[in-house]
Amino acid sequence: MTLQERVTFENQLLVREGFSQFQIYALQTPGTYGLWGEHKTNSGRLYKIWSPIPATYPYSKPPVYVHEPNPLWGYGYSKTVNSYGTSHYMHTLSNGPNGQAQICHWHSDRWHSAITFNRVMLKVVLWLEAYEQHFETGKNISDFVTTMSQS
Repeated sequence: MTLQERVTFENQLLVREGFSQFQIYALQTPGTYGLWGEHKTNSGRLYKIWSPIPATYPYSKPPVYVHEPNPLWGYGYSKTVNSYGTSHYMHTLSNGPNGQAQICHWHSDRWHSAITFNRVMLKVVLWLEAYEQHFETGKNISDFVTTMSQS
């Protein structure tokens, strides 16, 4: 399956599985793709999500960033989620090219080509809801979203 065929399949799957707010688009450079979308959380806040899809996808895990708001403020506006960088407690990885918070959605050593964007976006939606709980309570995101088991 070519990357273009995979992207077509992934878009159909996103719609079918209830994540039509996210879609994969062809970028200006031929043969490159990115996922864009907006998600409104249960509290009504809107987040823009961006994922540049690697040319080696689905064999490489795609990064997923909170494009807006940026910076992503933490509890009490005392620190940004972006400032944590890679953090188990916040389920984040190194920031994106414009300083956006990167969501840790999958362990790199557990990534495989059968994982689809609908599963990734489910984790992103859960992370956003957990982030909002952090924002309100100051608790770590890891208190609301557990790490995948080792099995």
